[in-house]
Formats: sequence, structure tokens, C-alpha cells
Amino acid sequence: MAFQLDLPKFEAANAQVLGISVDFNAANTVFAEKLGLKFPLLSDTRRIMTRDYGVLNDNPAMANDAKRIAGYLRAKRSWFIIDREGVIRYAKVEDPRGIMPNDELLEVLEKMR
Repeated sequence: MAFQLDLPKFEAANAQVLGISVDFNAANTVFAEKLGLKFPLLSDTRRIMTRDYGVLNDNPAMANDAKRIAGYLRAKRSWFIIDREGVIRYAKVEDPRGIMPNDELLEVLEKMR
């Protein structure tokens, strides 16, 4: 929801906000409609992007731990800024309950101008 509230600031910084999850498109659509999101949500159901970016919880030990199984094969909460050439300029990976760092992201975008 924080990205939606700050969407005008990201647009003013010439940035495209995308949400990516391992959920199916239908689940993302329901989620976006429920929260009124106006930016695209992409599905990585094959877990290619989340694995390539190192944010997939794919430790097999999690599958055997009742407290951690719900997070197995789920993406960690992550934020990336990728420039037009495809270079990662900012990356942050946090606990699933981490607060979205919109101020940090907007500062990075400002420095990239």
C-alpha cells in the first residue's frame, strides 16, 4: 500500500513501480483490486526471477520446520532499483515484515538524475 500512496512521487522521479510475487496472476489481480493498486503486479510462479535475484526462500530445511514451512518457496521482501541499462543501483532484502523504504528509494532515484 505504501507504494500506491507514493506512486505520484515515483512517477515524478521517472520510475516504473512493479510488484513481483510467486503468486498466480489471478491472486495478484484480486490483491491489487482489494488494495486499489495502480501499478503492475507480475507473477513469478516458476520462481525464475526470485531465484536469480537471490530472494527466494528455497532452503529445503524450511520444508521440515513447522514454524517456517509457510515461507518455503516464497519470495523474501525485497526492493530493487534497476536503471535503463539493466544495472541494479539499489537492493534491499528484509524480513517479511520489513517496512517499505520509500524515502530511501526516492533518495536513490533523485541521486540518479
